[in-house]
Amino acid sequence: MTIGTRESLLAENKPKLKKIKIGNSEYFIREFNVGDMNRSLYGQQKVMCELAEAQGIELNYDDPEELVKQLSKVYDPYRLARNLALRLCDADGNNLFDFENMDDLEALSRLDKSVSEELSRALMVEEPKNSQPDASSN
Repeated sequence: MTIGTRESLLAENKPKLKKIKIGNSEYFIREFNVGDMNRSLYGQQKVMCELAEAQGIELNYDDPEELVKQLSKVYDPYRLARNLALRLCDADGNNLFDFENMDDLEALSRLDKSVSEELSRALMVEEPKNSQPDASSN
């Protein structure tokens, strides 16, 4: 076993890309990177809190369980569009859309629902059942 370096960590651990077909064209979806995971876990809560306040919902920040219940009732008109923007990328893994840009979110929201359905199908594809477990799973 070799001792890894900063350079090897960064070079050898890029998120995987997967081709998907939407309509008559091929696109790529990228696995989450660390930044995407952070935005998914923490940024989405911030967005939901802002939406709740804009919708006149008073949030109870002192009770985490109650806050989760309250946020589950908030309507996010761009949830699917944000997911598309985070995942669709070019062959180099660069996002095609900015998930924070309202114009991009509006444009994605106007796409045919089949785009979202195709992305969902691609994301739900299971790993091959005959794949060998790696050493870390023992």
